[in-house]
Amino acid sequence: MGELWKDSMILYDRETWTRWSQMTGEAKTGPLHGKKLRPIPSALTDWGGWRQEHPDGTVVVLAHTEREFDRTFYEPLKGFVLGIAAGGQARAWGFDALSQTPAVNDEWQGQPVVACFDRVRVTARLYRRTLPSRVLTFRTAGEKILDEQTGSTWQPATGRAIAGPLAGQHLEPLPAMVSYRHAWLKFHPNSN
Repeated sequence: MGELWKDSMILYDRETWTRWSQMTGEAKTGPLHGKKLRPIPSALTDWGGWRQEHPDGTVVVLAHTEREFDRTFYEPLKGFVLGIAAGGQARAWGFDALSQTPAVNDEWQGQPVVACFDRVRVTARLYRRTLPSRVLTFRTAGEKILDEQTGSTWQPATGRAIAGPLAGQHLEPLPAMVSYRHAWLKFHPNSN
């Protein structure tokens, strides 16, 4: 069912045939009309990166499409954002800006966050930048993302420290999503 609402996909569930907004998680029609799904963190990444991190994992394959969903799908980068919305607030980070600065320290609903971008995988993620004992501030050094407090190196696509004193620690991912910029702005015109 290739339905769109405000240039965003409408999905359906096979149990009730309720139509759900992919952008908001809200049931638009059907027996569950008006209900809202709880957002969960997810990653939109390339197969090589996924397979490396999850060798026994599975993926969703988009069947019946003529479009090749590889890294070139996201060019030009300015057409896509990493966005999060909750409680009447919304925030988005453009892929074009993230590709220039792959670690952006920011705040979301009063909490310190970091928007990360893996240029090789063309993967954007949003994490809380807090660990139990501290708030971290991130910076880039070439292709690496480092925290300023310990100098540990972090993977932008997984939020895992791979070298340094914090190696093995994970940042908590937030339920941000990748969207076409124009579709995001139709739902969240006041995103900052």
